[in-house]
Amino acid sequence: MKKRASGLKGKRRINFSIVEPRAKKVSLVADFNQWQPDKHPMKKGKHDEWTKTVYLLPGTYEYKFWVDGRWQIDDQNKNRCRNNFGSRNNLINIDPN
Repeated sequence: MKKRASGLKGKRRINFSIVEPRAKKVSLVADFNQWQPDKHPMKKGKHDEWTKTVYLLPGTYEYKFWVDGRWQIDDQNKNRCRNNFGSRNNLINIDPN
């Protein structure tokens, strides 16, 4: 138990969600998981909302959703930046407080 608690020191609990009624598989993909779709699969809950909670250190991160093999931007988050592929990623800034 101590190991886990010390591993979370300074990290913030961040919840991601997306509503995708017809999706069969959704993942959170980001620079904090090296853009690997298998690292943070999301769970489907009520009202077709897919969710994932991660613990992140303060900082700014880029992310997208991987929905049934297609990139999907987070429409709920208007903070975006251009990526190296000519499309956009979402940005999330985690404050230290």
